[in-house]
Amino acid sequence: MLHLGYESCLADPDVWMRKSQKDDGTEYWEYMLLYTDDCLSVSHLPRAALDDLGKYFTLKPGSIGPPKIYLGGKVSEMILPNGEKAWAFSASQYVQEAV
Repeated sequence: MLHLGYESCLADPDVWMRKSQKDDGTEYWEYMLLYTDDCLSVSHLPRAALDDLGKYFTLKPGSIGPPKIYLGGKVSEMILPNGEKAWAFSASQYVQEAV
């Protein structure tokens, strides 16, 4: 991950981050969450970040797309009251499978 410009988070070594820039020049942090065989990209351009990762690691064919499940939890997109898009994480699926 270091060769892709990411640095590991001190609080959680499975979270990798790097500075990035949107087309309009706005700077932000891009995150790659990696745990065993699960990967989640939090980025303005997540596909490009995953394509970079795919140059060095084998990604399961057909696995790149909007997240549905990460580490057993359900991931869903929602619209906030101010109209902004956000992602929500729910352990409901994990709990149902555990019971």
